[in-house]
Amino acid sequence: MSRLRRSSVEADEVRSAKEVLISNGLMHAEWNSEWLPGEIDRSWRRSITAGATRKPGSFHYVNEFDADSELSRAARPILDRLEGMLQDLGTSIFLADRTGQIVARRVAGRSERARFDNACAAEGFDFSEESIGTNGLGTAIQEAGAVFVRGPEHFNDALEDLACAGAGIRHPATGRMVGSLSLAAPADAAETMMLALVREGARQIVDNLSLTVGRRELALGRSYQRHRDKGPVIVLNSDTVMSNVTGLSFLNVESHGRLWELLLSQDWSHGPCVLDLDLQALQTRVLAHRLDDVGEEPAFAVEILNRRRPPGTRPRGAVPTFHDPFVAQLQRAAGRSARAVSVTGPSGSGKLHVALEWLRSVGHPEPLVLDAGDLENRPSWRGDALAALEAKGAVVLRRLEDLPVNQVNAVKALSAGAARAAPDDSSAPTVDSGHGESPARLVITADLGRCTDSTVGALVQVTPGVELPPLSSRGRDIPKLVDTLLERDAPSRRPVLSAATLQVLLRWHWPGNVAELRCLLEDLARELPGQSVSPYHLPECMWDAAHRRTFTRIQLAERAEIVAALRQTNGNRSKAASLLGIGRTTLYRKLRGLGIEEDALLPASEQPAER
Repeated sequence: MSRLRRSSVEADEVRSAKEVLISNGLMHAEWNSEWLPGEIDRSWRRSITAGATRKPGSFHYVNEFDADSELSRAARPILDRLEGMLQDLGTSIFLADRTGQIVARRVAGRSERARFDNACAAEGFDFSEESIGTNGLGTAIQEAGAVFVRGPEHFNDALEDLACAGAGIRHPATGRMVGSLSLAAPADAAETMMLALVREGARQIVDNLSLTVGRRELALGRSYQRHRDKGPVIVLNSDTVMSNVTGLSFLNVESHGRLWELLLSQDWSHGPCVLDLDLQALQTRVLAHRLDDVGEEPAFAVEILNRRRPPGTRPRGAVPTFHDPFVAQLQRAAGRSARAVSVTGPSGSGKLHVALEWLRSVGHPEPLVLDAGDLENRPSWRGDALAALEAKGAVVLRRLEDLPVNQVNAVKALSAGAARAAPDDSSAPTVDSGHGESPARLVITADLGRCTDSTVGALVQVTPGVELPPLSSRGRDIPKLVDTLLERDAPSRRPVLSAATLQVLLRWHWPGNVAELRCLLEDLARELPGQSVSPYHLPECMWDAAHRRTFTRIQLAERAEIVAALRQTNGNRSKAASLLGIGRTTLYRKLRGLGIEEDALLPASEQPAER
């Protein structure tokens, strides 16, 4: 039976399954969700993890939005059109901003208005998944696509009588989620057309947003979207810069000017190149691409590979020692076969670092680096790669998950060419001893979780080398990784992480993997050289995730003021209490009540000694 027309018995089963998951926890061994849509299962789990509320009367009224924002202006004619189509069908229309706050509502009549008012589904209310759990607006943003949520599939009990079809809205230039559109109706009156209508409505809103974005910025934005999930990245032309969060710390007005001049002076006839430069007074190695699909004006994508020590403290181009075991595994794999080798793992796990370090160790310090997603824009790539291999050089083909389908056979041919260029005796030493020539090498990196079946076919001729796990599965390694990464700075400049701070790092899910940890520690070293680091020095999302609780708006404001005072007084609670105009005992009580770590807020001299 269609999900749109479930019986009351089936609704009871859905409700019961949700209760089992909530009561027994996410790791419940008997949980079987094969019959449940994947987006609902994922959303329930995120809702539980975030501590979303299930109480009908506990919705947050934010009411902080611009009714004339870019999104609202683009959506207004679409909402008008949908309202005219649906006014006699009892279906209402909602628009949410990127935070999940409802910014526009269209209802057909008095009874529908009362229905949605009772469910707090009105302008100004927070419908983010983090706040109220699974729903058509917030879940569409989290899933970055279209969802259908019916009856008890909603996480909050106030929404059980509704069915909602929602679709996320991506900005056409940056590719980021800027909001969602949802159609809602009584659960027993939902129609299959709702999902198709909401998808089309979201697409039309994106089209309207495109009209407000300049042609150059739109083309630059498309290029940014291709690179944005590849660690710290900056995409720029002469007057526009786009960056993900991890790339922001590398730029200011001065560094942008120097970077732009350096990029303009390069010879791009041979494709992407590795450059060493100084960004924000930090020595940085980057992989730079010239973008040829954004018009006549020059434009570039710059991927930050690593920030290096000052000269003399580490060999040039060396990578952190926590990658050494993976380099050794790759060395052993390459010694067993003359074919190309692979380095696999999620984005940000250090695949390119491992590949480059291994190639340096076997006598190839400057390989030809190719990006699988850019092969179509470089017609000569196959000839360049084969020429490098025939000359006993090295080639790195990175991010195989971005490989266009029409390039799969060419990559297979390149792998076969690498095998022909390799020595006949695969047992020959692979490390260059200085007495002979290093053999040709081809290394392919890939995120297997994002590879299609046809892309995986390109790996058939490649020897499995090493698989790098995500940092989230290597929690016990985090203290060691922190120590290794901090060794790059002089002792007087290394920030000192408190035990409570390390606990926050252990609880974080590290979506950016090792690259995210590295950037965080580098930022702390720059901002707090040689000083104690407490949890309130970390990004708010980290210590909020470590101590997730549901607070009222007043509590959230009070918590923010206390944290700001503690930062201003470097964790001195007496001074912070005085600054806030409250007694020290009152501050202690508020610290406990608002989930702020007390030991973490002590100055370094007052913190209890570690045992």
